[in-house]
Amino acid sequence: MSNITTNEAFRESLSSLTLAQQRAVSARFIANVLDLAHDSCIKEAQAILSKIDDISAEDLENAYRSAHSVYLHTSPRSDFSLLDYKKQSEHFVAEACMHCLAPTYYEAKKHHLAERVSMYCIMARTCASIDHEGNYPKFTDTEDLVTKEIDAQYKILSEYLESI
Repeated sequence: MSNITTNEAFRESLSSLTLAQQRAVSARFIANVLDLAHDSCIKEAQAILSKIDDISAEDLENAYRSAHSVYLHTSPRSDFSLLDYKKQSEHFVAEACMHCLAPTYYEAKKHHLAERVSMYCIMARTCASIDHEGNYPKFTDTEDLVTKEIDAQYKILSEYLESI
């Protein structure tokens, strides 16, 4: 299999994976943004995700609840003047974990779980790159960091496809 280098090939490859394979590659996407999560609940959820094939339904549910608690704790408030972009990055990591861990209808013909997790991870990296010191947010490093995240996801998927 050739390396994934375009968004179209990325999305096509993800949609061709089984649900279990999408969860497995999603866990790798999340691992790549764990540096943005400081809550131990997220790291516990990701540890569960790394062994997604061998966990009980109870462990899966507990990991989902842990990620959900971080998601709620880091959600934006209605007063955007207090918006903390660093906290928002952790919020998106939690959302990626929740989406990966959530119960899914296995009989659905097509799943987009990994694509959604990918987007949440990119949003986490985007938020983390925003400098919010001063009066206005600065997006100086955003494009470079998001490009690196997307390229990293392409590489993660390419390596995963080679391993299966």
